[in-house]
Amino acid sequence: MLAGILLVAAVLCGAASLMTWRDYGNVVTAGNSTGWNLPDGSIGRGWLAIALGITFAVAGVLVAAERERPGRITAVIGGVTAMVLAVVEWGVTDGPSRTGPGLGLWLLFLIGFGVVLAVGIIAPETSPVDVKRGDRLSG
Repeated sequence: MLAGILLVAAVLCGAASLMTWRDYGNVVTAGNSTGWNLPDGSIGRGWLAIALGITFAVAGVLVAAERERPGRITAVIGGVTAMVLAVVEWGVTDGPSRTGPGLGLWLLFLIGFGVVLAVGIIAPETSPVDVKRGDRLSG
């Protein structure tokens, strides 16, 4: 189940890179802003969302290949990075012209939050202590 969630998160990261990253409200001269282009025509940071998508895909493959711990660690690092990236991208960049985060940054933040939440809720089949002893948890 966790592998599926991570692979869906990878696809959604790609979609977030194409969405509006900033809400300019009533600022008429702001232009268009997505993850790939800023209002002034320069290149945006959509590649970071794609890199996070690749990170989630790798984590999903690790979990599916029964490399549970490295997959979960990779997923949590990617999730926290997605949340921090969304907050920093909106809060630090683009000066006073922005009025709030756009749909793409909200989606990126929610993807990160959802991944970290899913990793925390979906427990591994065995605990590290039981693996060392060779026992499996029942149930």
